[in-house]
Amino acid sequence: MSETGKKWVLWIASIIFLLSFLIMLGSSGPYNNLIDTIFPILIPLLLISGSTIIIMITIRYREQKWFLIIANIATYLLPLFIFITYKLINFPGSIVIDLFFITIICAFMLLAGINIFILREAGEIKSILILLSLIAVSFVIQRFSSLQDNIVDFSFTFFLLITLLTGSGMLLYGFRCLFQIKKNHYLKYISLIACVVIAYGSYVFASKMTGEGVPVLELIYFVPAFLLTLIVLFSLPFSGYIHWITLHKRILKKIMIPWIFFFIVFSVSIVSPDLIRKIITREDNKTIEFQMNDYDVKNKNGLEAE
Repeated sequence: MSETGKKWVLWIASIIFLLSFLIMLGSSGPYNNLIDTIFPILIPLLLISGSTIIIMITIRYREQKWFLIIANIATYLLPLFIFITYKLINFPGSIVIDLFFITIICAFMLLAGINIFILREAGEIKSILILLSLIAVSFVIQRFSSLQDNIVDFSFTFFLLITLLTGSGMLLYGFRCLFQIKKNHYLKYISLIACVVIAYGSYVFASKMTGEGVPVLELIYFVPAFLLTLIVLFSLPFSGYIHWITLHKRILKKIMIPWIFFFIVFSVSIVSPDLIRKIITREDNKTIEFQMNDYDVKNKNGLEAE
């Protein structure tokens, strides 16, 4: 894409994002009924335009050394700030501190997503494997009630944030593929669609783990995911895959890893919902003591205990 085209894309995305955001701010005004009607359209517009703005700005500064350093530092410090915020979030009288650390986490998650999914080499797979491993480990920890409550609670918070980071990052990665893959039109559009579905699936997965009933949202994810899987399986042999360059093959592999991960999770959820429900509703094996001990009845007014 030419520099002029990039500027036009950035301006259009900025205008759409600003208008959508202003409309959402007016939801408490006299037009709230109209806004409620178009709300399902505003969210995708915000996500798409916001992702486009991030991609365009990142492409503009990706060669700047200071930008790379800041993104790397934010990536490695993100777990530390998640832990600090978890410890301070319920501290009495710390609203300003809470807002500060929440803002820092949001900024660091954005920079970490940019660093992992945009700045690094497009076919790099190690980062996505690490993120999915962290999701799996924190997901499994939810089942162990023998651990201390604060460990399980922190693990749950960490799970939600890493899952959202992975989904948001894959959305950014899909737009990166759209803008950077030149000649392979099959991979360009399949990558974008697959990354959007993965991002949506990660959001639904996070919502499900919070205990929200989302069966309809699960079907909205699973049906397109299943159909796209069949389409790719039958069309990939005719796409000239054998003649793809190594980078394009690695990009497809990078997308397939989180695709298979979330597809398996939702397949298990649909086939065996009781298993996921047991993980979400962690059993509590603690015994509650009511201190109701037996005692001797005193002989009073000639009354004796039997």
